[in-house]
Amino acid sequence: MRKGIYFFKVSLYILMCSSLLILVMVGCDDSTSTLNSLELKSGYHDAEYEGITDKGATFLACGTGGRLDRIFEDGTVENIPLPVGDKALTKILITEDLTLVAGESGALVYSRDGKDFKSSKGVGTEHLLGLAKFKGKYYACTYSGEILSSSDGASWRVAKKLSDKPLIGIAANSSFLMAITEDTDIFKSEDGVDWDTKNYNTIYKGLADPQSFQNIVNLGENIYVLGQLYENPIAPSVMFTSDGGDIWIYVNSLALNNRPPEEFYPLTIYSVRFFGNELLAACDKGRLLTFTDCPSCNTIVQISNVDLRCIAFSDDIVLVAGDDFGFSVLSAEDLRDFDTD
Repeated sequence: MRKGIYFFKVSLYILMCSSLLILVMVGCDDSTSTLNSLELKSGYHDAEYEGITDKGATFLACGTGGRLDRIFEDGTVENIPLPVGDKALTKILITEDLTLVAGESGALVYSRDGKDFKSSKGVGTEHLLGLAKFKGKYYACTYSGEILSSSDGASWRVAKKLSDKPLIGIAANSSFLMAITEDTDIFKSEDGVDWDTKNYNTIYKGLADPQSFQNIVNLGENIYVLGQLYENPIAPSVMFTSDGGDIWIYVNSLALNNRPPEEFYPLTIYSVRFFGNELLAACDKGRLLTFTDCPSCNTIVQISNVDLRCIAFSDDIVLVAGDDFGFSVLSAEDLRDFDTD
């Protein structure tokens, strides 16, 4: 578990014997729960670090209109043609030997070399809302509540129907695979075959404010779930687990730029990544939020004029991208030099 992030450790046992302070994050405007209506803002919706070339770090970023771009550290962009037409692309998964890009209406392509992409088979026409690799297999979750699986990324099949509701995301660490719905259903599997189910709002009824889930991200062994309070949808927060959801840890912010966090609300967090020992959050209005090891020392800066919907990083370079296909490539020095006044 990462050191240096201020948090409250919460389990059902602790909740029964102590009070809990929860700051709940605002969900994305382009939530996957509305993907069936195709209400996706034009621009990038996901990004991942790809590797090192003679131009330095490279990233892949996907978005609306079937667009997949390779973005280099020096800011140059190379478009990669895909056999998906103009279908919106919302998820990228890069492993040591395969790259997958998924999106609406059954759009799913794979590549062994990062250059030549082919259409996967057996996917159907479902909206694909998440991708993960777990114990040597690939998994995708769908708007109809199904889990698809593949051994090679090229041929897929329906592994299990988990819900009649959209599975808005899926993520994995080395021990478990987790999928979620917007109304806080949590599905966990240790083998990709048998799944346990719990509902966050039901378990914590009367102990924590009810919320809705908006996104799920894996960072190392931690699985982050981003959510939103029903009664206070303007205050952002992040929670994560490393044990399948029995214990949740909440990242707290007592101040932003030495001011009350409420002064920056409404604030929408779209994605999170670790950069060193700091948790960076891509936010609306071109803002980048940094959670440090000091809950009163967190910072937020505006680095763009568009909503930043995704974030990716290498050892010393960060990419943030979002609406209108805007992006920024930042070094560690750039991050230190930002003015937070």
